[in-house]
Amino acid sequence: MWNQGIHSRSGVACADCHMPYQREGALKISDHHIQSPLLNINRSCQTCHKATEEELKARVESIQARTYSLRNLAMDAVVELIDDIKAAKAAGKTDEQLASARDFQRKAQFFLDFVEAENSTGFHAPGEAARILGESINFSRKGQLSIRPRG
Repeated sequence: MWNQGIHSRSGVACADCHMPYQREGALKISDHHIQSPLLNINRSCQTCHKATEEELKARVESIQARTYSLRNLAMDAVVELIDDIKAAKAAGKTDEQLASARDFQRKAQFFLDFVEAENSTGFHAPGEAARILGESINFSRKGQLSIRPRG
């Protein structure tokens, strides 16, 4: 996901944010405690960004709150699809009749898991995370529609 974001396009490497430089006497070395940049905004972010720590933290929290909200919608949609598949199976639908819904469920889950496993809660590439979560929600809803009786 990182390679779809602004930091990648700007030539910023993982270590620049997650292992910022520190001084040890006269030496400038990377901090080998790999951690969230929010734990040291001064060394991680303010070497490039000239905003205050409070503003930078608020930007990150805003991005992550939007992504978290979309992630919750995507999770709810996948769970609703799974519940609908279970109900349709209990109502007598065959595996063949449920194949399309199950395929959509696998796709929806994959896209959701991709964003969740990436572990930046959208920060590395907010637009891409939102796009992928939107795809997950769409696959879940398509799966639900594939179960509904046509009329």
